[in-house]
Amino acid sequence: MVLVKPLVTFPFNFYWGLVACFQQPSPPFFAMSGAFIKILPPEVKLWAARAVAGLIIADGVVSEAELAVLRESISFLDDLNQVNEIVELVKLKERPQLEVLKCERKLASNLLLALAMVAMTDDKLTGYETEYFTYIAGKLGFEPRFAHVVILWAKDFIKLTKKKKDIIAMGEKTPPMYLH
Repeated sequence: MVLVKPLVTFPFNFYWGLVACFQQPSPPFFAMSGAFIKILPPEVKLWAARAVAGLIIADGVVSEAELAVLRESISFLDDLNQVNEIVELVKLKERPQLEVLKCERKLASNLLLALAMVAMTDDKLTGYETEYFTYIAGKLGFEPRFAHVVILWAKDFIKLTKKKKDIIAMGEKTPPMYLH
């Protein structure tokens, strides 16, 4: 079992909350971010990078945003052979088989939340992506029902993020009306 005490509570911490308030990048700001990946042990980094590769090719279409997430995920791997293996799987559009990852439940939960955001990078979720995400959840020791709850959370998060963008845009267009 891999025991890791995260340096940050990811994705629910004050810093990421501030980032969410002031930035609106795409893909979602915490989908396997460097700050999160950096704290993972090497074997978890490799596992996560393989999971990211599987998610981005699950629907058969790899977007630029998905490639950006993959690039960040593999940039933390020290072994060039591992990087090449993952890149080759993506080129061939072969979903990697993952080993069971036994780790602290908090880390597993945070990893699954981050991977849900990876799955939602292109703002949609196909049946193939849902199937692979459920497979990932199982490899982390979660039942399919839990995977479904996490996917619903990710969809809600995307909707709320879009609404927030709309509100900010509306606020930018609204002329100031100061009350005395």
